[in-house]
Amino acid sequence: MAAPATVTIACKLPTGLVLTVGQVSYTLAGSNSASVLGGYGLTPVPADFWAAWSGLYAAYPPFRQGLIFAQTTAEKAAAQAQEQASLRTGLEAINPQTPAPGITPA
Repeated sequence: MAAPATVTIACKLPTGLVLTVGQVSYTLAGSNSASVLGGYGLTPVPADFWAAWSGLYAAYPPFRQGLIFAQTTAEKAAAQAQEQASLRTGLEAINPQTPAPGITPA
């Protein structure tokens, strides 16, 4: 079976992320994009670009933590995004009614 020409990247960072390898860049949709599954924005990118970027940035914390991942199809990416919906970024909005333990709204 041949490798796919594109992969679907899922990104849970609120504003997405710009991936760059050399002179080529792709902007990932994030959790604030118009279409989100499980808190992840989905973006198709060329498979060879993803292979290069993920090799260069294997130690990037959001990538290691599962906040950015790739699947060979949009359906597989959507399924994994739903499975990982409870994964937290630390960048979620604060609930004004219960801002933090021990803190009450004014």
